Amino acid sequence: MIAGVTYGVAKKTLGEQAYEAIREEILSLRLHPGQTVYESDFTRMLNMSRTPVREAVRALAMERLIEVLPQRGMKIALISERQVEETRFVRESLELSVVRRVAEDVARDASVRARLEKEMARSLQDQREAAEAGNALQFMHADDAFHQIFLQHFDNETLTAIVAQMRGHLNRVRMLSLFEPERMKRLVGEHERVAEAVLSGDADKSAEAMQHHLAKLMEDLPGIKARHPAFFGP
Repeated sequence: MIAGVTYGVAKKTLGEQAYEAIREEILSLRLHPGQTVYESDFTRMLNMSRTPVREAVRALAMERLIEVLPQRGMKIALISERQVEETRFVRESLELSVVRRVAEDVARDASVRARLEKEMARSLQDQREAAEAGNALQFMHADDAFHQIFLQHFDNETLTAIVAQMRGHLNRVRMLSLFEPERMKRLVGEHERVAEAVLSGDADKSAEAMQHHLAKLMEDLPGIKARHPAFFGP
């Protein structure tokens, strides 16, 4: 298990369910960075006993999404610009390698191209619908699903779990950016260019399109931080 992520287990324990539910509340910003919370808040929210909640809190503290305050409950961790950059770097390193390999497989096998074209078209349509509705959370899930298409191509549970964990610190910044409808439309365009490059079978072009896409968040970060200073820490 790494920070609450268990590999190769089909049925989730109560602790894992609690971890995923609380993490979703944090990443969706329903629990704000800096907000004080208590164990009893989570037991009521999840209708669970203290044991699985404590297990989840320990995992989230390891992931630096929750800060435990001795004798004073806990608070949702502020967004760390350094942590965002570190996780973005790791995620980019992994995903660039992934899209390169996927593009190479597309170039070798027409059936792979046909399958991916169908999956990406459906994902892009989900993103357009979320963007048109102005639904930031729905869009973030559709965005994640788009990236999952490439990761799941290799059926590598370790890779998928690590990238999912890397998204944790990035997703809160992504959510803040998605409150601006134009940002969602821009992301759809970036994903369309990634899809086009991968389906062309050009590994270099695919990596370049993905790198451009992933780098945009850091370019937007100063403006996001200026608009939401209370959510950021050192």
